[in-house]
Amino acid sequence: MILLLSSTLSDIAQLFTVLIIFIAVLVITMLCTKWIGNFQKAQGAAGSAEVIETVRIAQGKWLQIIRIGQKYKVIAICKDTVTYLGDVDESDLKKEDPSEKKTFSEVLSKAFTDKNE
Repeated sequence: MILLLSSTLSDIAQLFTVLIIFIAVLVITMLCTKWIGNFQKAQGAAGSAEVIETVRIAQGKWLQIIRIGQKYKVIAICKDTVTYLGDVDESDLKKEDPSEKKTFSEVLSKAFTDKNE
């Protein structure tokens, strides 16, 4: 009886140990991912080139509006090529107001209410 109780306690202790290690690995992964994301974001923002918007037009084909210095350019990106299409005036661009950004929960709730209607 004591041997059975000892074995059960040992199994429970092993389960909690594995669970704690699993949670620790998840937390470390999350922190590393955030750190790498912030590092790459800072690297991209440091230069004078910035991708303003990307639109997928077909599988493997995108249009991008990029800012180089103070000029805006449109490029087409395909699997093996990048093609310059032309310039865009800054006044023609639709600027996104940071105060209009929605949280993920707002977007998710809107998606569910649209489906139910």
